Amino acid sequence: MKKKAESGKQSFFTKLCLASEKTARVSLVLAGAIVLGIIGTVSAVAIRNNSNVELLSENVELNAAQEYLDKVAFADGESDATSEPEETQIQVNAVESSEETKETKRGGLTGENIVDVKDLKSLSDEDLLKAVKQGKVKVIAKKDIKQDQSQNVNVTHKGSIAEAPKATNTPTPKPTTPPAVAITVTPKPTPTMAPIKVVNYQLGIDISEFQGTIDWKKVKADGIEFAFIRCGGRGYSKGGLYEDKKFAQNVKNAKAAGVKVGAYFFSQAITVEEAIEEASLTLAMVNGYGMDLPVVMDWETGSGYRTQVLKGQDFANVLDAYCTMIAQNGYTPCVYLCSDDINNRLGKYSGQILGKYKLWYAYPYSCYWKSSSSYKSNYYQTGDTIPPRSYAYEYWQYSWHGKVSGISTEVDLNIKILGNTTLKAPEINITNKAPVTSVGRDFNPMDGVTGKTSQGVSTTKDLTYALTNASGQAVSLDQAKQTIGKYLITYTFKDPFRGSITATAVWEVTAATVSDTPTPTPETPETSDPSSGATDTPTPVPESGATDTPTPTPEGSVDTPTPTPTSTPTPTPVPQPSETNGGGNSGSDSNGGGDNTDSGNT
Repeated sequence: MKKKAESGKQSFFTKLCLASEKTARVSLVLAGAIVLGIIGTVSAVAIRNNSNVELLSENVELNAAQEYLDKVAFADGESDATSEPEETQIQVNAVESSEETKETKRGGLTGENIVDVKDLKSLSDEDLLKAVKQGKVKVIAKKDIKQDQSQNVNVTHKGSIAEAPKATNTPTPKPTTPPAVAITVTPKPTPTMAPIKVVNYQLGIDISEFQGTIDWKKVKADGIEFAFIRCGGRGYSKGGLYEDKKFAQNVKNAKAAGVKVGAYFFSQAITVEEAIEEASLTLAMVNGYGMDLPVVMDWETGSGYRTQVLKGQDFANVLDAYCTMIAQNGYTPCVYLCSDDINNRLGKYSGQILGKYKLWYAYPYSCYWKSSSSYKSNYYQTGDTIPPRSYAYEYWQYSWHGKVSGISTEVDLNIKILGNTTLKAPEINITNKAPVTSVGRDFNPMDGVTGKTSQGVSTTKDLTYALTNASGQAVSLDQAKQTIGKYLITYTFKDPFRGSITATAVWEVTAATVSDTPTPTPETPETSDPSSGATDTPTPVPESGATDTPTPTPEGSVDTPTPTPTSTPTPTPVPQPSETNGGGNSGSDSNGGGDNTDSGNT
């Protein structure tokens, strides 16, 4: 009791000092908590007032961005006027920088909806794709796209090789063998072919810088009409972007040689955001070159590829995003896919892509892989089969090991399908099927002979002939011209699409006839004596009994003129003198005659 009374009289400070150990510890903990609370409050205020806001909760910005974007209608066809930017505009505190970084460029929305890429990353691929389709996603400037050229490696194709179906076309007839028996006058008929429908096409290739320096003039001369040229790609392992360093050179040289060009990007995109990156780099590379053909997203996968994870709707979104941006910038989009990508990866979404964009179909046939000293043996030819067309494709890549003049390495071969065409039977048209000449006379068996292709073009190209005698032995043209007999002319015409056909004619060499003997030119007679007064025309020798021969002048006359050959009138008889002495009269008559003759000569 005494202790209790004394305790009641003690002060608060004395009680605190005399408190038990447990009570002291509690008091100290409370005091420390109060002090820490004060310090934390002061620190928070200081941090909030700092200009660098990176330590501020990032979730606050992302949540605000998400709330704003949720209110923006991304549905196709919906107007931006439904949004309320004045009330919901996001305040984004960007990191201070002298220039925009890649993050502030990539995928940023345009117009009133400009946000940081960090906000866009909070969107699903579906929402970002909607933004792309509405044209609200900007193309990333090339300088803002980070590249890694170490990722630029020569990637080999992946996938199975198909066996070509057996052709169902009418077999090409074989050239007929000339008979070894006596020749008849009836030529052998030309083999006939039924009309067939085939693919009308152009030959093409696709190349990258790994084909080295290309002689594009030789490529064009070898029948190549178009080329897809790689402009860049993404690494299949680490995903770094790169550009093809020979793209510009190949495009310029190919176009100069008359080869039409398109571009392709080796894609390894697995998100819509990466598809936007790839489309942006593609657009930067092709800018200013004027593509003749589509711009292609060459999406590929295989064992060890980063793209192995992509399937279904996600795959369709990636393809759609790339192609949409290509189309929005004035180019024709196209996708490069193999049958596995279409059937097993896209699956039920294949119609969503193939119904909107052109398809470059990768489905090589083993028959175009055979190595040969003649590279043309690797080319697709008219009448060859093409893959079953359960879905439309405009370009078909049929070989990964082609050989083309002007390219030192193997190269991918393609055709562009232009539609179907009907090939008729080729023809050999012979104007004269039974020519006859005399021995020694010149003769050209090709005169009046033309070929007509299965596409209706008349030509003498690829038209040849051979001569055989009655025993079936081959003879030369010179031998036949000098030897009497009959010769079979066998014409062969090689149609560029349907093979070779033949037709025949019979040429007969006969003995020379009288009409074949040259008529000698008559010799010119000598000119008569000019003293006679005759012209250069020779005086004909009169035949006896001729009525038009002038009567000769009586004997004793002098200077008897020769009649002019142009007119032969009958002269008037000179009357005989009655006197016996006719010398003077004769002289007088003669003189008179001389005067007449002189007058006539004059």
